[in-house]
Amino acid sequence: MGLFSRKKDKKQAEAEPEPETETPVVEEEQPTEEAPAEESTKAAKSGGAYFVSPHPDGGWQVKKANAQKALKKFRTKAEAEAYAKQVASNQGTTVVRQKKDGKIQKKR
Repeated sequence: MGLFSRKKDKKQAEAEPEPETETPVVEEEQPTEEAPAEESTKAAKSGGAYFVSPHPDGGWQVKKANAQKALKKFRTKAEAEAYAKQVASNQGTTVVRQKKDGKIQKKR
């Protein structure tokens, strides 16, 4: 007999009470409180952020945090930012923009 082919008789179903099963107790983790400024830094360090930075050969690049290679290289910073925003929104992460000298300009 198949697993779903068994059907109980109405009389039999009323006569036999269904066994009670215990539900396991699951402890939920308490969220830790962090400052909002630390959140974006944490996302950037955890490998979730995308960086718009100057490329060593000229132009601009989009890299994922902690990556060796750039995802894509662009001629202008605006093009690189638009691409990074699109990728970050698809992945649910943030974009970190850098200036030409490598300093962080803005986190989004």
